[in-house]
Amino acid sequence: MLKLGISRSARSLISKSVPSLRPHLVENFGAGSITPAFLGVRYNSSIPTSEIKNKLTDFAAENAAVASDLATTTLNSNELGYMASIGLGEGWGPTALITNILEITHVYTGLPWWASIVCATFAVRAVMFPIYVKSSANMAKMSKIKPEVDELMNEMRSGSNSEKMAAMGKRNKLYKEHGIKTSHSFLPLLQLPVAYGFFQATRNMAHYPVQGFANQGAYWFENLTQADPYLGLQILTALVVTGMIRGGGETGAQTMNPMFKKVMTFLPFLSIFVTYNMSASILVYFAANAVFSFVQSLVLKNKYFRKLASIPPIQPPVRLPGTKAPPTTVSEWWNEYNANLKKQARSKMEQTNKKLEAIETRKHNKSDGFIKRH
Repeated sequence: MLKLGISRSARSLISKSVPSLRPHLVENFGAGSITPAFLGVRYNSSIPTSEIKNKLTDFAAENAAVASDLATTTLNSNELGYMASIGLGEGWGPTALITNILEITHVYTGLPWWASIVCATFAVRAVMFPIYVKSSANMAKMSKIKPEVDELMNEMRSGSNSEKMAAMGKRNKLYKEHGIKTSHSFLPLLQLPVAYGFFQATRNMAHYPVQGFANQGAYWFENLTQADPYLGLQILTALVVTGMIRGGGETGAQTMNPMFKKVMTFLPFLSIFVTYNMSASILVYFAANAVFSFVQSLVLKNKYFRKLASIPPIQPPVRLPGTKAPPTTVSEWWNEYNANLKKQARSKMEQTNKKLEAIETRKHNKSDGFIKRH
């Protein structure tokens, strides 16, 4: 009986105490607690799911932009690897190679960008100087036999097929006797990919722009990303190129006729209308390249250097007896050009008429041996 009474009293106490605890628990987790707010966000949120996704996407884009900025700003233009960090100088093409050469020159010399472009241009042209030595020697040999070659070329243009083949054989024999290699005349064309690489590299560096390009110019072209406001670099380049051409070209041994020399005197100045809006970095390269070409032509024309380098002396072309003098004006050249065209057309008509006459003769006199061609 005692046990039964104790159990009943315990159950009654528990039943009374549990309801009294419930209000206490609700008060503890009321409006000021974290749990109801969390449960509200979890189960009773009124924010659309798309808005949450958009915010998450924006955060990811911002983080990527910050990471990209950190990656591109950890280096400056005075350190190797800067060009690669901004996406320039990657690959093995002419543009990438020249970009890396410009960067190496700028880093190791400590020069401003305009001087780095000039030094890199001079260095690359100095490496290519032996090519022009070979070409100059070859052109000196050709100038010695130029009258004979011109006469053979006229025969090749206006003669029959058999006459063309005979003239070509004579020309090749003449070249062999004087040790002339026609391939050496085209060696200066190897500069074209180099010039293209410099043009693209300096243009891309100005377009980015590379750090320091905006204030590491000189004199009146302090900003290398902008065009030359006074056209000074364009005029300087045109003047130097004109002097170089009149002095014998880059090889110092070119023998132009007077008419072409007059034309080439004014042609470089027409380039000003093409380059007037180019960035100063490109124009610095043009000017530096022209100055080196001018100095190179003076060196290759020097008789002491030619003797030291075993280059044949430059000989002015001698006109053969009975040959016409080269045209000295544009009108004379045009008249001679038209006369040659008419002569070639007349020669072709005569050859065609001879072939037709031969066919007709074979038809009438040797009809049984004639083979009809379809």
